[in-house]
Amino acid sequence: MFVVQALARWVASGTEFGPAPILDSDTFDGVQLMLLRVIEVASVLVLIATVWVFLVRPYLAHRRLGLDGKIVIGSLLAAAIDPLINYFHYTFAWNAHAWNLGSWLGSFPLAQGPTHYGEGLAWFIPQYLYLGIGLASIEGRIILALRRRYPGVPDVRAFAVASGSIFIADCLLEQVFIRAGVYAFPRTWSALTLFAGTPYQFPIYESLFVAVYATGFTALRMSALDHPSGLSFVERGVERWRPSLQTPITLLGVIGFCAVWAALAYFLPWSWMSNNPDSLIHIPSYMTPGPPSH
Repeated sequence: MFVVQALARWVASGTEFGPAPILDSDTFDGVQLMLLRVIEVASVLVLIATVWVFLVRPYLAHRRLGLDGKIVIGSLLAAAIDPLINYFHYTFAWNAHAWNLGSWLGSFPLAQGPTHYGEGLAWFIPQYLYLGIGLASIEGRIILALRRRYPGVPDVRAFAVASGSIFIADCLLEQVFIRAGVYAFPRTWSALTLFAGTPYQFPIYESLFVAVYATGFTALRMSALDHPSGLSFVERGVERWRPSLQTPITLLGVIGFCAVWAALAYFLPWSWMSNNPDSLIHIPSYMTPGPPSH
């Protein structure tokens, strides 16, 4: 309901719903703009492929909605809480040249950050899938490989190796987005920031939170694989409901998990880290939020 009301109020606002303004004369064209469009198209293709692999194809094969399909649906819905990243301060700067319809942060209760900026719809929504179910699938493969190679390996160690691998991978992936001008981090803690003070500064806690986010989905998927019932810890006990309600009930459970885990693993710690930073950089006008709308 929160998601529905926030998006409905945003669309009905008449002022916040629409492409974010580009305020000044800073240029972003030629090769830069082309690279942004390539990233947007590639992201959409990844979204389509992810939905096919984890949702559509298994459903067509088994005629039922499996755990991965439920995670796909839950992750897409969880994307609606993305503006929490700038809830207190404008700490994640979006490029308004990306395809966007503004931001719906103004529909969030007591939001303190600026609300008139452009969330890149074509690339950030796919991130919720490939940073969640996609990376969880990779982590699961790493864990299973470790179990085969080292029988009896403790789960803590296997999960740590898998999560550490995702941390390194995300650090590299984020550099592509930052250096392509897709987004920037204008407010960071310098002690935990690579390239601090430059336009490409990157807080390593960003990748830490992403790794924790992905590992939560890994734990959910592995709990189903390791349990005799084949049900994840979110779905267990569903047998108490009549068969016709079991899929809707478990879907709601997984949707709830996706939203809560996104908030706990990423948004709340990130919002807290946005307070009292000491590495502040100038960002170009096409990443600067516009004046408040009325």
